[in-house]
Amino acid sequence: MVVRAANIRLAIFWVALAWPIHGCTPSVLSYAFLQYGKELRTVDLAKMALENPLGPEENFKLTTIGQGQGSSHHLVQIRGQESPHLHKMRDATVMMIRGRGYLVLGGKRVTLAAGDIAHIPRGVAHYYVNTDIEPTVVFVVFAPPFDEKDTIPAKLP
Repeated sequence: MVVRAANIRLAIFWVALAWPIHGCTPSVLSYAFLQYGKELRTVDLAKMALENPLGPEENFKLTTIGQGQGSSHHLVQIRGQESPHLHKMRDATVMMIRGRGYLVLGGKRVTLAAGDIAHIPRGVAHYYVNTDIEPTVVFVVFAPPFDEKDTIPAKLP
């Protein structure tokens, strides 16, 4: 019984020590393998987020990874929340890499955390709210490729 109690205390100590080092929310996706023409690109998503951090006053940052004929790939970081908007001509698939929050999609609230995937059809008003301490990091695929002009302010009920 004493040995088990000592082992439990030791395990709790190591978890408490490791928690701040690794962050409160785990990253679940490490790499993206993307084919552009004949080039196969390997992207370390966590490294890309570290190399392209949000500035102190930035709430939202989109970093383009690449683009093919039918889609584009992006790393998006959100500190607070997005404004409601829609994309008339593009579908988006969002894969949560790090963080947690909720997506308001067509007036319905969907809770998301690292590892979750959400599909946002074209024409559907939406916005994301980060509920974590650290910025949320997501991998986004737009089809057809992203065009900033297609981000249109919208109202949700």
